[in-house]
Amino acid sequence: MKRTFHFSRILLASLIAAGAGMVHAKSVTDVASSPFLVGAFPSHPMGEGPGKLAVVHLPDGVMDVVDFGRAGTPSGNSFYVAVDSRNNRLYVPSVAGTTFVVDLSTDKAVRHFKSIPDGRVALITPDHSTVFILSGKALAAYSTSDDTLRYQIPVGGNAMAFNTDGSHLYIGGNMKKTIVEINSSSGHVERRIQVGHSGDMAWANGKLFSANMKSGVMTVYNPRSKHIFRLKTPEVDSHFRYKKIPAANAGFMQLAVSANQDTVYAAGFSGHILRFSTAKPAYLGQVKVSVGKTGPNKLSGLAVLPNPDEAFTTIENHHESVIVNLRNGKVLKRLPKVASNRWVRVR
Repeated sequence: MKRTFHFSRILLASLIAAGAGMVHAKSVTDVASSPFLVGAFPSHPMGEGPGKLAVVHLPDGVMDVVDFGRAGTPSGNSFYVAVDSRNNRLYVPSVAGTTFVVDLSTDKAVRHFKSIPDGRVALITPDHSTVFILSGKALAAYSTSDDTLRYQIPVGGNAMAFNTDGSHLYIGGNMKKTIVEINSSSGHVERRIQVGHSGDMAWANGKLFSANMKSGVMTVYNPRSKHIFRLKTPEVDSHFRYKKIPAANAGFMQLAVSANQDTVYAAGFSGHILRFSTAKPAYLGQVKVSVGKTGPNKLSGLAVLPNPDEAFTTIENHHESVIVNLRNGKVLKRLPKVASNRWVRVR
């Protein structure tokens, strides 16, 4: 089989600012036992992409670059990758309608398969049996054992989240007026929740959190009571336009959940990380992330690290990522040339 992926080792000692400390390379097999983050390098919603992923090993910040598809073509354009931690595999959906699968313990591609056109968002069920690929117009479910298409339904968007046991999948999107709840086994649409314009979603403490990047409102849906909470925040740009998101001065990007699920965090284009309580849904405030550069720090990708007081976030307009203290916003480490709009944490 022709190899589609290869790993190229980059030691961040040459990239991290002076004084950040020395780092050392891990063997690729260490990926199976140590925590890491993975994310696709940024690309436009349609068209060509760089065909690169970043795998950042924790806690030392060593990075691998993984090539997928073909750079400069739609097969190199992905947004939200999915990790099958049980089988140590990574699913990379692309705009070209091809999903690439790589074994994270080696440098070898195990396979690729045909998936829905323009589908560049992926999510794997908690039981690791199914990978869902989402485009703006459709959702498709594929078996992780043999890549067989299980079903496809005309429900599109750009954000997905499972409930705790994976029995229900929620689909939303920036341009969608509702969140669609489906039975993940059958694809049957069970309800349409009156929550629109989901830039990203997260399930935490039995509730669904949905971020509206234009309004700065975090909406929380309780499926047991069917109650909808709408939490206003200062993450608002009055001149925000979906067609010109990179020009925005504020707006929700990725959501991340604390390990104990008592807090949901949101990265903001204003340069702040916002906090929300999951017990009694409430907005708890924000911290400013600053790396001392002139101009705004537009945050996009976000993940909570094994140390619950720390997060990893991308400063999109500077094409770099940082490790930041969630209590005070202090930058603990800078990783130049490392960026993703959506980070996925494994372990």
